[in-house]
Amino acid sequence: MNAKKLGPSAADIQNHLYTSFLEGSTADVALCVHGTWDAVYKLHRVVLIQSGFFRSLFTAGFAESAPRIVSSTVPEEIVIHFDDINITRAAFEICISRLYGGGPTLDIDPSLTPTFSQPLTPSFPYQPPPRKVPSDHHPATPRFLLSLLATAVYLSIPSLASQALSSVLSTIGPHTVLKYLHFAIGRPVGHHCESDEPEAAVGLESVAHLIEYEQSISDSGLDASKEYKMEDVAKQPSYHYGAISDKIGEACACWLAKWGVDIFHFEEQQESLAAWRERSIHSTRKRSKSAPSGSVPIAAVKAEEYCVPSIWSRGGLSAKWIAAIISADTFFIRGERERYDFARRVVELRRKHGIIASEEEEWIKLFDHGIYYSNMTMDDLIYISRDISPTTNQPFVPLATIQASLWTQSVLRHHITVRPVSSQSQPGLVPSSSSRDKELGVIQTGADILIAAGNPANDSKIYFSVPGNSFVRIGDNRGDFNGIADGGSLSMDQLFSSNTLTLSPLPSSPTLESAGVTVANGALTTEAEFFGLRPSIYAHSPAIASDPKGQSQWSTYPPCRFAVEFWGLDSLKEKSRLFSHTIWYAGSMFNTYIQIVRKKGQVQLGIYLHRQSSIEPIPPSSAPTLSSELQKDGQDLPVVPTLRNRGSGSLSAVSSPLMQNTSQSSSTHPPPNDAGVPSSPPPSSVSSSLGSSLPTSLSYPSFSAISSPIAPLQPYRDPRSAISAYFIITCASATGSSQIRFASAPDVFSVGQSWGWKSSSMTEEYINVGAEKTTLPSGASQSEYSSLRATVVLGLV
Repeated sequence: MNAKKLGPSAADIQNHLYTSFLEGSTADVALCVHGTWDAVYKLHRVVLIQSGFFRSLFTAGFAESAPRIVSSTVPEEIVIHFDDINITRAAFEICISRLYGGGPTLDIDPSLTPTFSQPLTPSFPYQPPPRKVPSDHHPATPRFLLSLLATAVYLSIPSLASQALSSVLSTIGPHTVLKYLHFAIGRPVGHHCESDEPEAAVGLESVAHLIEYEQSISDSGLDASKEYKMEDVAKQPSYHYGAISDKIGEACACWLAKWGVDIFHFEEQQESLAAWRERSIHSTRKRSKSAPSGSVPIAAVKAEEYCVPSIWSRGGLSAKWIAAIISADTFFIRGERERYDFARRVVELRRKHGIIASEEEEWIKLFDHGIYYSNMTMDDLIYISRDISPTTNQPFVPLATIQASLWTQSVLRHHITVRPVSSQSQPGLVPSSSSRDKELGVIQTGADILIAAGNPANDSKIYFSVPGNSFVRIGDNRGDFNGIADGGSLSMDQLFSSNTLTLSPLPSSPTLESAGVTVANGALTTEAEFFGLRPSIYAHSPAIASDPKGQSQWSTYPPCRFAVEFWGLDSLKEKSRLFSHTIWYAGSMFNTYIQIVRKKGQVQLGIYLHRQSSIEPIPPSSAPTLSSELQKDGQDLPVVPTLRNRGSGSLSAVSSPLMQNTSQSSSTHPPPNDAGVPSSPPPSSVSSSLGSSLPTSLSYPSFSAISSPIAPLQPYRDPRSAISAYFIITCASATGSSQIRFASAPDVFSVGQSWGWKSSSMTEEYINVGAEKTTLPSGASQSEYSSLRATVVLGLV
């Protein structure tokens, strides 16, 4: 005989509670809420205590938790003041409705969500198509999502905060990144009227009994939002939510580092369109019966639909943030000369709309410290020394800065080609041949810098941090905040804990005062460190007692920074190598390559830094397919710019390997010691391991397109067969809201040797390995699939 459960089901109970919430029946508490709105809500304690805020309020010994005689018909009134103007009526009502197991479905506009095939969001750079939100859904605008997150954090509802945070991170794109970044640095979200969203939660308009005043707190909140638009934001209150705000800031910083150049390309086009429209109107007035003179500019066919937000131009990022992004090691720009060219374009765009003294101070710092001129050619230095701003009629870079960089460059060349000396050698002693061959002796420890602190000649020196071994994930946790964190990411429980301010640490801790800026205590991924963007460059200062053991390593020579890009990873076959372009640095040539490695049935994507032989052919580099470079539909429409060599060779489509595959694969051997092994090995879900590979017969892939091999200019050659170098490789996620950062302490690079990492997390990000037949995300095709972008920091010791 089957036993039957008697009584109402769980669904019946939930429906009963939700109906009681909507009708306000049998309520035992009346919340009198004052904040950006004023209202009374008739609710039930037994439901509210699911929230940590209300559980503490009702059970932790506060006056509200004391037993009292309450009328069976009149609920007890409790007054709550929300001093956080990010807490809005709609967000509060959604939070309460979720405690009752109901509430409207949140509707996120698909045009705000980037995809693998359309990483800058589906409609960008044009206006999204009009769409109607279902009548029973609440529009989850970016502003509402931030308000919901702030409210859920305040009320301590982790599950809802997790969903809100995931929604925020999954909608980072051109139209939301600044709003989210401003939230991360403590700016309020603004009034609901600014985003054309309902004031009350959809379907819950009647649960609030509004309190009317002649001058309501809601009006004050609106006034505060209006006042915040004034330039003097320093006087405005700041709303920071600890590690959760920092996590959003990280994700926005990662996105800006990856897509910054691309977005600026579109902003310039929008400026050109605006100028063309103005000329067209002026010309039409003169020649009313004829078409306007001049050719139609880029994207003029869809000029009226063109919609690009201001990020780099006035009204977007602050000058301080612009300088931080352009100076960042992880900024996706080909090299230092391109970094300079980009910086001057941005600065001139800002100056076109007026010169502001505070901005000019940031531009001076940017051109003085944010670009490593010692890694440029003499031709580049001569050009820059003569480059004059058309707006100010002044050079962008002081001649003294260029001369100092040339001196640094010459001294490093002397160390390499004339008299390399081991840092381990004692004065008067001849170093061993092994140390002479590998180390230059240019590294100083924190103890060395402390000893030299009293010498005034050292006050102007700049020091660059030499990293240790590390593996860190920065930014978006790939949408999963419910499980255990991996590879430097944090779970929602960790984000809620009070000790999570040491968020995603970078490879080394600073021991010196930052050049021009005071080092903030705590994590390097806070606003003070631009959420991980600030490079580890510091000035010599007496205030270096933060490293009492003096074990950190520093160099006075700036590292080489360059970016690489790989296309067609979905077609990459096992044992094939896909190379980047080749660069020259400090007497050696380097490139990077990616390779699929299968180990114990698990497929991993490896990325390696390779010391290229000067007598072997330069490998062809990955390039986009020819079709992606052509204009669409026969119209001159904007396309996402890619890393292309200045004066690069022709682009050629191929359908067969450039070299025959050989039976001998590119075997990867473990390092002879733990120098390259991350100090904290991540879990298997994002397993990462460092390995070294020596020269073997190479196998090139057969897919998409590659560019003709181009050997970089080599001013001199390092005669040593083995060198010691440190490096950092940072791989951006497909949509750009996170980074995986691999760092290696100094290790030996022989000619033709590679060092790098294998990572299953990158495989999951860029390659589908779960089925025999590759399945791309919905709406994508292989030709549209995202490229892998990475930045490299490389220095000799």
